[in-house]
Amino acid sequence: MQSKLTSPESRSDKFVGILLAVFSMFVLGYSATRVFLAQSSLDSVSVDSNVIPHQSTLWSDLGK
Repeated sequence: MQSKLTSPESRSDKFVGILLAVFSMFVLGYSATRVFLAQSSLDSVSVDSNVIPHQSTLWSDLGK
């Protein structure tokens, strides 16, 4: 008698579950990073709306 934990279907289900967990953590981390960078760059940079600031100004708050 084999247990259900060693069946190939169970392994593939675990693999898909792990992939979904990794993907959701990536999406959550990416979104949080984008929100943080957008918030800090809007607070510290005062330029015209049609001017794109240099990349170094977007990262300047992280060194402080």
